[in-house]
Amino acid sequence: MKLLFPLDESPSFWLYRAHTQGAAALRRDFLAAGFDLTPEQWGIMTRIRDNEGISQSQLCEKTFKDRHNINRIINILEKRGYTERRPDEDDKRAYRLFLTESGMDALKKSTPIVLKHFRKRFSGISDGDLAALHRILVHIVNNIKNIDEQQKSEAIAVINKNAQRIRQTNT
Repeated sequence: MKLLFPLDESPSFWLYRAHTQGAAALRRDFLAAGFDLTPEQWGIMTRIRDNEGISQSQLCEKTFKDRHNINRIINILEKRGYTERRPDEDDKRAYRLFLTESGMDALKKSTPIVLKHFRKRFSGISDGDLAALHRILVHIVNNIKNIDEQQKSEAIAVINKNAQRIRQTNT
């Protein structure tokens, strides 16, 4: 039976594979250097460093993660003494996130590992090709945003139509 769409020819499959294999390799690099960090945790710490006092909701938006995953990661980082939550002065229900001194130190010491890893990951690829890859990935992300917006608009239209039908039925 011939496949209509061979997985090995899918750009999405190769993007996923590059990401997952790269994340696993970086995790091994962290462990080999004595850091019990995942690439995901390192990225969260970097976002907090770059946006000191960020709320958990804002961190969700900046990392494209849901509240549950952000909370889980922050809990782990907090237990390790890398981050701390402080109550938001304007919204008592919310918390602001900060790196601790220990977190800043871990980030400072682990960043060279990340840079070395990325140099290896992208070796043999010209600066021009990397720039083209970045441009193409941004284009793909924008296409996906447009799909999401269209789907949301269509869903809202269906919801409004159904709500109107229900109101008519109830009158």
